[in-house]
Amino acid sequence: MILASTACRGQEASRSDVLSAARELIASRSTVTLVTLGADGLPRARTMEPFQPTEDWVVWMGTNRESAKVDEIQARPEVLLHYEMPDQAGYVVLEGRAVIVDDPALETTWWMPKWEAFYPDRAAYVLIRFEPTRLEVVSYRHGLTGDAHTWEAPGADFR
Repeated sequence: MILASTACRGQEASRSDVLSAARELIASRSTVTLVTLGADGLPRARTMEPFQPTEDWVVWMGTNRESAKVDEIQARPEVLLHYEMPDQAGYVVLEGRAVIVDDPALETTWWMPKWEAFYPDRAAYVLIRFEPTRLEVVSYRHGLTGDAHTWEAPGADFR
């Protein structure tokens, strides 16, 4: 469902338009900002190198099992992914829940060979599985802009 009254080339944007633009924009990025909530309740932002979203919009990321973000996700799984489009006016934000996954078979599936230097024995490697509940996108190139009065971005609900 579209969450906002959205402009798309002068008319209401369809869910399909919003999701298609978001996939295209995400595919152009190799990094994302993961925002978790720290023990003090304050946001913590990290640059991550995620895999592209699956067909059902699940985003997989790898991290060190000893990193603070693992504890933060286990304590408060509500996180946000922010894909910045610095070379074009726009962004994609995915809000949702993350879980830590410690499964050797999945860790082999969701692995980038260039990470060998960071995980020589892979014992420290663990996965973050992110499931979105909501998406918003602004892309002037796609004609997706915020509401003229509230600036609320075009979005889609996954719940």
